[in-house]
Amino acid sequence: MARRSFLTLFVSGLIVMASCGKKGPIEPPLVRVPQAVENLALSQRGATFLLTWTNPSAYVDGNPLGEVTEVEIWMIKEDRAAGSAAKTWTAEEFESKAELLARVSKEQFPSLRRADAKTEAELTYGYALAGEDMGRKVLAFSLRVRDLKKRASGFAKPASLEALAPHAPPRSVRAEVFEDHIQVSWESPEQAQKEANPPQTAGYNVYRSDEGNPASRLNSAPLKESEFQDKDFSLGRTYRYFVRAVLESTPPVESDDSEAAEVTAKDLFPPAPPSGLTAIGGPGFIALSWEANGESDLAGYRVWRRAVGEGDFSLVADLLETDSSFSDSKVEKSRRYEYAITALDSAGNESRKSAVVPGIVRDDSP
Repeated sequence: MARRSFLTLFVSGLIVMASCGKKGPIEPPLVRVPQAVENLALSQRGATFLLTWTNPSAYVDGNPLGEVTEVEIWMIKEDRAAGSAAKTWTAEEFESKAELLARVSKEQFPSLRRADAKTEAELTYGYALAGEDMGRKVLAFSLRVRDLKKRASGFAKPASLEALAPHAPPRSVRAEVFEDHIQVSWESPEQAQKEANPPQTAGYNVYRSDEGNPASRLNSAPLKESEFQDKDFSLGRTYRYFVRAVLESTPPVESDDSEAAEVTAKDLFPPAPPSGLTAIGGPGFIALSWEANGESDLAGYRVWRRAVGEGDFSLVADLLETDSSFSDSKVEKSRRYEYAITALDSAGNESRKSAVVPGIVRDDSP
């Protein structure tokens, strides 16, 4: 009886185990695909189209993408249709018609990184336009990336742009340092191509770089005039300026860079002469006081004196920038003197002399 019960339990267990371990249909292994580039942008500068993008860092399933080993750049070139906007391509339409333009390997990435890039994944590729394309063609670009196993992403959202004949860059760029600004000026560019209806110049963009910092645009909107005042600068630094002409188009098209003008903002500008100088005579001394100068680079003052009737002033004292008074005790009774003050800055520039004031030692003898 006990043996029959054991056999019954044993068989029941086998049936349960068999039903729990039943396998469903075999699923294919998951293939990881890199995410597509999402921020592809296209612009024209001079006779070059600039493609900018950021390589993805993850697969479509969210797992981190170890490394992008290659970027493929694809292109479609179409005739411009007069009066019509550029075609908006879907990724699927683009893939069916595009031709491979270039393969960029990871070894080439460092040469494509923008000077102002915040990450190593931000890249720029330049495509030189053919002369026969300008004013006649619309170019569309997209790209896809590959990982270590050569698995390709989908195509990025295509970007299209009409190829325009650009202006030549501005000429004769000059930079001159003033006390409160650097004056940048230039001459209008000459039209390189003679067209029936050439694009008009919307204005100019001014760029500046300095001592290892990449060039950045200084003006927020194209300038109508051929000059610009750079007020955000520091004395003692060296700056390089260049200018680009901007075409009246959508999106705006810039010319190539002009020749650069380099200038060192040397501090050749003295402080203002001190004001409010007064002289009061006492027994055996003459006390001087004046209003403090307000320059940020003020370094000190000098006290000058001469006897009335003498030609030149003599230096009496060098003072700190925190001083605004001085007592001159090396004077003779009953002799009349004249005083002036000058200010100095940290670069060694000295102001003109202040207004001259007279002083005389007071005689307190009975």
